[in-house]
Amino acid sequence: MKMLRRLVFLLIVLALVGGVILFTMPARLAYRWAANELGPLRLEGIDGTLWEGRAAGVTAFKQPLGSLEWQVAKWPLLSRRLEAQLNLSGGQVQAKGQVRREANGELHATGVDFTMPASMAEPAIDIPALKLHGEIVGRLEEAIVLGGWVSGAHGTARWQHAGVSGQAEARFGDLLVDFASQPDGSIKGTVKDDQSSNLQVDGQFVVRAAEFDAQATLSARNEDMNMREALQYIGQPQGDGTSLLKIHGQLYKLF
Repeated sequence: MKMLRRLVFLLIVLALVGGVILFTMPARLAYRWAANELGPLRLEGIDGTLWEGRAAGVTAFKQPLGSLEWQVAKWPLLSRRLEAQLNLSGGQVQAKGQVRREANGELHATGVDFTMPASMAEPAIDIPALKLHGEIVGRLEEAIVLGGWVSGAHGTARWQHAGVSGQAEARFGDLLVDFASQPDGSIKGTVKDDQSSNLQVDGQFVVRAAEFDAQATLSARNEDMNMREALQYIGQPQGDGTSLLKIHGQLYKLF
């Protein structure tokens, strides 16, 4: 009996020590163990603990993204779920929201607010000499990723002070975007202008795998002759004075 009591006491002590080590685990040590599971994501200047910490530098596909702060909930781990609040800031892309990883590997993103310069989309559009102006601000309400496949995604975005320049220059005011996943696995959305400028925009887009197709009908509001002239250099001029813009792009070029 004495030996059994000692064994039970030893197990309790080991459990307590293990709990202290786990609950105070330095983030740098945790990153060493998990780095291979993060794919193209790399962290530098790591500080804090596994549960609450900060990385001064974050890169994805060798592209700098800024700094990252995180807070990880402890108790969901008992059911093999990882829940974390992430805040990416200090770089071109800023994002803040909740991320959850289920036991089956599903990755859920919820309530993610993001901001990025429109110019970051230029490589994907891949139109020579075309420059995108303004800032994209949006909210991803929800998305599920499993095996590299995105499902259940839906959200909104606003391209603020939107504009393009190249052979001609045009300012759009703000463009409003809605998007949602479809039963076939694609993501479809609509693009509308906010009626604050003399350029009217009515468009749709679809994203499949790593490619996207978009088209929009552009027209001059309030019979703006300068806008009509600019539209002659944007898209395909139509007989009714509008212009049809079609874009096919590849998302991997963003990286």
